[in-house]
Amino acid sequence: MQAQLPALSRRTVFYSRALTENVGPILLLLVMWEIFARMEIVHKALFPPVSTVLGTLAGMAAQGKLIEHILQSFYRLFVSMGFAIVAGTALGVFMGSVRPLEKLFVPPINFLGAIPGIALYPATILWFGLTEKAVVFTIAFSSTIPVVLSTWTGVKTVNDTLVNAARSMDTRGLGLLFRVLLPGALPVLIAGYRIAFAQGWRILVAGEFLASPERGMGIMIFEAREFLQSDVVYGGIILIGVLGFAMERLILRPLEAATVQRWGMLRELE
Repeated sequence: MQAQLPALSRRTVFYSRALTENVGPILLLLVMWEIFARMEIVHKALFPPVSTVLGTLAGMAAQGKLIEHILQSFYRLFVSMGFAIVAGTALGVFMGSVRPLEKLFVPPINFLGAIPGIALYPATILWFGLTEKAVVFTIAFSSTIPVVLSTWTGVKTVNDTLVNAARSMDTRGLGLLFRVLLPGALPVLIAGYRIAFAQGWRILVAGEFLASPERGMGIMIFEAREFLQSDVVYGGIILIGVLGFAMERLILRPLEAATVQRWGMLRELE
């Protein structure tokens, strides 16, 4: 029991320090924002105090409008990411396992990866119009690229000794895939998912600006700009940052850390 107390204390200190290091600078920035806005160096219609912005967000949340925008944006993001993960992982596995496919797909995949996702929106709007499909397709297409590359890299880094040992025990096909290749590639694969998720989040907001769907955080900001509702504009920007930060710290980073710890690439926190 006594041996566990120091470890628990170190863990508490670690998380307290991490909370302070991450939240402290943000709180300082908000305080500076409030002070600067109250000085009215810039007209408050263009740069309202952060207290006004947060009050507007609270009011929208109480009316149920805010949650509608958030849920619609999340729906687009997760549908797109679901496709990107399934299709990108499958293609990456085939590229890493079959040499001719690797030679065929790597150059065009690298070429497409150099194109910013937002640059695809004019073409997808031509294909699908100002619809939900234009946003979902662009996010899925752009997010698939990092998933493909990370899966391909992960499969290529699996030790040949492990693959040959599995084959010598008559493990082939799907058995080889799920017992050797994917587990061996998983640390790199999870890192690719994390990159794809962050990229999809940024493209989502831009798509909601351009494709003008009915609801979403992007269109909420865009419409507020047209009516000079600066508190809603800044509130939407804060909300996008907070949600992106929360997904990164609460979902993606712990998932990646747990994966690399499982494979011995990172020591578990003591």
